[in-house]
Amino acid sequence: MTVRAGRHTVGRHAMGRHAVGRGGVPDGPRTGRRALLALVVGGLSSGGNLLLAITVTRLESVGGLGQFALAFSFYIVGSGLVRSTVTDTVLATGGGVASAARRAILLGLVGGALVGAAGAAYDSRYLLFAGLALPGLVLYDYTKAVAVGIGAPSAAMAQEIAWAALTGCAALAGLLRVIEPPYVFALWAVGGGLIGVVVAARRRYALVPGWRVGRAETRVAAGFGAQFLLTTGSAQLALTAVALVAGTAVVGALSAGRTLLGPVNLVLSTAATLILPQLARSRAESRAVRTRAAVRLALLVAAAVLPLTIAVALLPDAVGKELLGANWTVARSLLVLLALESLLAVPATIGFAGLRIERASRRAIVLGILLGGLRVPAVVAGAVLFGAPGAAGALVVLALVSAVAWGGSYLLLLRGPAADRPPAVQPAQPV
Repeated sequence: MTVRAGRHTVGRHAMGRHAVGRGGVPDGPRTGRRALLALVVGGLSSGGNLLLAITVTRLESVGGLGQFALAFSFYIVGSGLVRSTVTDTVLATGGGVASAARRAILLGLVGGALVGAAGAAYDSRYLLFAGLALPGLVLYDYTKAVAVGIGAPSAAMAQEIAWAALTGCAALAGLLRVIEPPYVFALWAVGGGLIGVVVAARRRYALVPGWRVGRAETRVAAGFGAQFLLTTGSAQLALTAVALVAGTAVVGALSAGRTLLGPVNLVLSTAATLILPQLARSRAESRAVRTRAAVRLALLVAAAVLPLTIAVALLPDAVGKELLGANWTVARSLLVLLALESLLAVPATIGFAGLRIERASRRAIVLGILLGGLRVPAVVAGAVLFGAPGAAGALVVLALVSAVAWGGSYLLLLRGPAADRPPAVQPAQPV
């Protein structure tokens, strides 16, 4: 199926300030330079989020840290849902960049309303601020992903520099006790959302929420969204269930450990932006070429992630106490398990992206249902029986199962007879 850009063809008006080539795809840096710039952007994002998490972890109690973790997790789910249903199609086809922003804003508004309502019901300032900022935050993520994947990565770098500077000011105000931890989070979230809106407006993206795509594209988007919710969404559901059953202190302990793994997870997120276009480029090649491309990408991402995971797992006590304060005690025993979970996410990320390129929606949904059905009871049972270490151990087992399931399923799909069919995702053609 060819995804067309409709009225918003990919030209100078659709891309705003981005330069566009003759084929409708923005002219940008070569693949190697784009990858390097993407890593720089990911590093800036990682540094800002790590600074936020460390600041809140140092200042909050374990229970308050659990509330922060839930709010940040809802932001991850919201931005990930937009990435799955909107951004991935744009990255794979190179078309409809300006008009797709409307769909991102619509999903952000719906998600923000739900998160804000939950914050009001449970009297959580973290959730209230997350709900308020979510529409702008998902728009920020959309503009950054498009710039990194098919536009001008330098534009994404400018975004990240601005947000990192704002985050630094908020963290400093928190560490100096000028503002309370929830307002450090508020400055980060609302400030990032405002930057997203300003950047989108400057690039002349459509900012009125709406969903102007055909039924075929809507079905594809719904399939991608369902796949995401069954995977990352189930992880959020498991975290929420742990908070309800075992208490926010367990969630806070997991969050303290994951704070130090923020750079690892953000490298994975940045890599995902490049994985889709890379796999899409080899879609018309033979099975062997596509298999080698997937394996090569997995090795490259793993090589980037492995040193970070080892460094975190072996972090000295003195450094850990300096970064996390009193919460280092609860985080220390979880680091090895959580680092292993992050490393095992690499093959799962490649396989998940590959199934999207192949449009294997049914296969992905079945896998998502099976894995999501295991995740919630396993993590909750581990938390109830053994506390935070039990939950972390369950996460590692599930990460291993996910790596085998997603990566293995994609490789098996490439070996099947259907792998020789014409590309399912074709670049948008100018009209």
